[in-house]
Amino acid sequence: MYGSGKTINAIRIVFNSKAYYMVFLVFAALTFLGYSYLFSGSSLNLAMPKIAFGLNAYSLIISISISILLALSLVMNLFAFVNGAAMNGKSGLGAVIASIIPNSLCCTSLVPAILAAFGAPTATIIGVAGELQGPFATYETLFIVLSIGLLLLSILLVSRNIAKCCTVKK
Repeated sequence: MYGSGKTINAIRIVFNSKAYYMVFLVFAALTFLGYSYLFSGSSLNLAMPKIAFGLNAYSLIISISISILLALSLVMNLFAFVNGAAMNGKSGLGAVIASIIPNSLCCTSLVPAILAAFGAPTATIIGVAGELQGPFATYETLFIVLSIGLLLLSILLVSRNIAKCCTVKK
C-alpha cells in the first residue's frame, strides 16, 4: 500500500527543484483563474453570497482545491516523465484528463464556444448545448467529487513512480 508518506516524499522530491515549484505556482494560478471563470456560471454558485472572484464559498473552495490538485498532478507527471519515472504514466495522465473534462462541460460557455468555432448556427448552439450540458449540470456535485478523487489517484500513482526512482537531493 502506498500511503501519504510516499506521496509527501514524492512532493518533496519534485519541489526540491525551484523550477518545478515555479511551474506549479504558475499552473495553479492559471487553472484557478480558469476554474473561477467556469464555476462563476455554475448552478452551485447561485445559492450563497459571493465572497471573492464572483464565487460563493463553496465554488471558491472547489476552484482552489481542483486548481492545486491539477497543478500538482501535472507538475509531478512532468517531473516523472523528464526523470524517467513515468512507468505507469498513462494511468496517471488518464486520471488527470478524466478529472478535467466533466468540470469543463457543465454550465460553462465551453460547449457553445466549441460549437460556434465550428460554425454552428445560434439555434443549433442553443439546442445542442442544453442537451449536452444538462446531464452534467444535474450531477455536477458528483462530477466534482469524482474529479477530485481522480486527481488524488493521479497524484498517488505518480508518487509511487517518483518514490521508486528518485531521492531528495541535498
